[in-house]
Amino acid sequence: MSPPLPCPKRARVATAPCPWASLPEDLVQLIGWRVLSGDLLDYVRFRAVCAHWSRSAVRPGGRGLLDPRFHPRRWMMLPEGHGLYPGHPALGGHVRFLNLSTGALARLHLPLFHDHVLLGCTDGLLLLLRHRDPGDTAVRLLHPFTGDVAELPPLSSLLPQMKHYSNMTEDSKLNTLRGFLSGVSAAVTVGPATAGAITVMLAHEVKLLVAHATTGDQRWTLSAGRLPCLLGPTVSFHGNLYAVTPKSAQRNSVCIWQIDPPQPDAAEGQSLLPPRIIARCPLAATLGAVNLVECGSELMLVGFNDAKQTDLVVYRVADLISGRVVPVTSIGEHALFLGQRPLYASQDKGLPSVVANSITCRYRVTKNNPLREERASRITEQYHIGTGTWSPAIDGDISCWDRPPASPYMLIHHIFTCCHHAYWSNGLIFHNKIKLDWSVKPNLWMYGKS
Repeated sequence: MSPPLPCPKRARVATAPCPWASLPEDLVQLIGWRVLSGDLLDYVRFRAVCAHWSRSAVRPGGRGLLDPRFHPRRWMMLPEGHGLYPGHPALGGHVRFLNLSTGALARLHLPLFHDHVLLGCTDGLLLLLRHRDPGDTAVRLLHPFTGDVAELPPLSSLLPQMKHYSNMTEDSKLNTLRGFLSGVSAAVTVGPATAGAITVMLAHEVKLLVAHATTGDQRWTLSAGRLPCLLGPTVSFHGNLYAVTPKSAQRNSVCIWQIDPPQPDAAEGQSLLPPRIIARCPLAATLGAVNLVECGSELMLVGFNDAKQTDLVVYRVADLISGRVVPVTSIGEHALFLGQRPLYASQDKGLPSVVANSITCRYRVTKNNPLREERASRITEQYHIGTGTWSPAIDGDISCWDRPPASPYMLIHHIFTCCHHAYWSNGLIFHNKIKLDWSVKPNLWMYGKS
């Protein structure tokens, strides 16, 4: 057998150095802004490619609150369930966050929850109330990914302005003030009012009052007027608050109101303009059955065509403002979740249990009791916009009347719980029959005790 032929030697090819590290600084910065328009964590990874890119792209730390481009809009703090409320000793100061567009998870160390409670979330920013002692009313706004914190005036600064509650004790007033910030009844809007300042508006949906404050202020300012009677929660969108009310005495039409951020005032520094009607829509004006919700870059109005609550319809608020009353027949890959704080998620390989072009909500049904009397109840189901049909949400666990959701929880259980902030603070997964435990962080006394 003849010996094998020798392998020819490969000629070495000179390789040029990678051109990415030598991109001009302005080009790197431009690419970075494009990356940031998708997701904040993608931008962080972009800056970590090399030292040159890190120097060229703007550092998010220190700008996380002041620059809206750095707000982690699609990230939501994940409700853990099993009684593991934020700040629970078993979590070791860590909190998990879920991206509602990609399903990505991030675990962050946030020791502030040791003596703070979550009150709300807007644009991915967390509104916190400190609870070191019963009289502590310090309010802070936190960017969970950069650690930037904005200090806001103490909530107790509203007490002298509460003339309508002059007969209440100071403790009762304080409990009412805490209700201003609870996830159950508060909506928050954040926006740069002036250079280097952040303005927060809070809407109390039960008392129908609005308060506002800017970083550097000494007190919160209560609005002079009251909101009209609301049909659903107020919603933060692009720096404004939005709400829905019945159209006068008509039960088949609703009005959409806009509350703008405070404007400069010569006498008081800044003051809120009166809420204004921006659109009307032919929907059944039923309490709790009309919702405003952000979906992608749009603000949507969701409600029922009739008082029996059988057919859900969706309208773009931008269309209603322009005079076009045309229902939306598809929201694409998105799914809406309606609750005390409505939100949307996007169907992705990381969110397999999310059904595209659907709405998950609690709606009223009529059941017969043993005495053959009809009674109204609420169940959680999923409405399919394309077909106009209803189906049980997930496998029906949320709608069970006699038992809590089975563990381990599905991801959609956690997403729907994100619509109900009171359950977050108790470390619970939302369910019709779960009762909130007021002994969790009892210094707050913020739910049901004012």
